[in-house]
Amino acid sequence: MATNRRGTRRTGALTRASVRRGSGQRPPRPEEEGEGPTGRLRFVQSPTTWLLGILLAVVTVTFQDVLTATVKTVLPVDRVPDRLSPQNAIDVVEVRDVKDIGYYVVRDADGAGAGGDGKILEEISSGGPWRESRKVVDAGTADWMITVQGRASQQVRITDIVPVLEGGRCEKPLGGSLAHFPSQGVMDVIPLELEVDAPRPRLTTLGKDAKDAKPFFTGPQAKHITLNQNETEAFIVHATASTGYCRWRYRVHYEIGGSTAETTISGPGGKPFELTARLADASGYRKVYFPTLDCVPSDARLRHTWYEQTGAEYARDRRSGKVPPCPKS
Repeated sequence: MATNRRGTRRTGALTRASVRRGSGQRPPRPEEEGEGPTGRLRFVQSPTTWLLGILLAVVTVTFQDVLTATVKTVLPVDRVPDRLSPQNAIDVVEVRDVKDIGYYVVRDADGAGAGGDGKILEEISSGGPWRESRKVVDAGTADWMITVQGRASQQVRITDIVPVLEGGRCEKPLGGSLAHFPSQGVMDVIPLELEVDAPRPRLTTLGKDAKDAKPFFTGPQAKHITLNQNETEAFIVHATASTGYCRWRYRVHYEIGGSTAETTISGPGGKPFELTARLADASGYRKVYFPTLDCVPSDARLRHTWYEQTGAEYARDRRSGKVPPCPKS
């Protein structure tokens, strides 16, 4: 029966679809030659490829070793960071006690029993290292010089330094023996004040008349400290305590390259800073050691003489509020 449908012409040619279905075979095109065992897989399994990979790994490790050795020739070994990250952008170069005059509490009796402190008076009078091998704590005031250095290639901007109390609070003032004497002076550096036993201790700076302390890093007149690479900055923190015995470290907040980071500053040996208030009644001390600055000498030639009294004797002589005569030797 005749129909109006056109006849389909059949040839021996393969359609593109049939090639994809495997209906026939044709020579591989150049872009497909690397897809079989003789192409990409052969490249991966090639000894030359493995040799190039091993050489690349050796060169990478060697470059890292050379870079580390180069850095160590510039910086001391103990100051080479494991990674040059924002967390390592500041180096604490030195923390030094620079208190020039004041009081100290000797917590132990140095094996001399409850009634004495060994050879403290003799060592102080001769200028010996009386603080060595003794548990001595600053009393009333403390002065610490802190020196920091920038280590990153970008500028570091210190935005805040916050004291963090051990245990979250101060304890009652320490007893023991009290010593008062002058020591070396300090350098002309940034002065910062810290009332460590205040309800919310912050670093402050005094005005021109040494009054009206204002926050250094916060508030409408906030300041900051900037450090370029290898640049150092030193500042003194003058800490005071009037009610308790405090131990603390400093948390330093800073910015670098658009990121924020923080680090911690501890006292010498990685220990906390510590400061105790003086006892309200000096009779609570075991002994008190003091120079002629604390009394009126009967002879001007005794200007550099040191004295020792019990706490009760020291408190009795100063009960009137006047400077008493120096004790008789």
